[in-house]
Amino acid sequence: MDATQGRLAALGQRRVLSRTLTLLAVGATAMAVQATANRLGDPAITTGWTLLLSTAGLYLLSLRKKLIRFRLGAVAGWLQMHAYMGSFASVVFLMHIGWPIRGWFESGLATCFVIVAISGIWLMYMSRTFPKRLAAIEQDFRLEQIPALQVAVANEAHELALHSAGFGEGATLAEFYQSRLLPFFLNPRSWVYRLLPTGFTRRQLLRELGDLSRYLGSQGIQNQQRLIAMVQSKDDLDFHYALQMRLRLMFALHVALTWSLAMMIAVHVILVLRFQGAM
Repeated sequence: MDATQGRLAALGQRRVLSRTLTLLAVGATAMAVQATANRLGDPAITTGWTLLLSTAGLYLLSLRKKLIRFRLGAVAGWLQMHAYMGSFASVVFLMHIGWPIRGWFESGLATCFVIVAISGIWLMYMSRTFPKRLAAIEQDFRLEQIPALQVAVANEAHELALHSAGFGEGATLAEFYQSRLLPFFLNPRSWVYRLLPTGFTRRQLLRELGDLSRYLGSQGIQNQQRLIAMVQSKDDLDFHYALQMRLRLMFALHVALTWSLAMMIAVHVILVLRFQGAM
């Protein structure tokens, strides 16, 4: 307990330090912009180069993930730095952008930056909350192994239903499997569930399956309990798959938009330099 409290205290101190440094960087940038304006300079140049450097710093996380053989610190620390640097870049972006935005390219660049920032914030929220939600399930599954496990559970449920049809009251379980459980085990979950996974279907099926107890004998009760466990296992697998797939797709979207933003920034810098006669 003491070790856990120590880690939490250290984490809190690092967050306070990171937030303080971010605020100091924002304040220093604002002072530099004001000083440039007082000298009748162009504040957009100051914010532009600051934004370029801070945005380039955001790509260090991708570089760190590729250099896994080198001891460059924990990825979690780099991820935290990425988050605060992204917050700083977003504030500088608001300082840099002019209003109204003129030109289709500038509008596209600004839109892409905003989407990347929003997707990054949402990805950070998902990466912090999803593990806690998945930890509520006893077993942990990798995304790649889930489809095979879903098929295995479906085959086991089908064999149990066929076995139940072979004895008297077992026909009740077989009929319920045919009408209610077969679609649940064989069909993929709806896109609504994948966006907002809930336990509604699970609770409904377990309640209906439990109501069959009055029609079952001892052997039927045993098979019923096995079916209940299979429904729970299938729903756990679906829940894992929905959350992990959402996290992976959001990460892929964020990375793709990030590299698109990098190319647009490069074109923007070239256009600005050519306009200023530097190229």
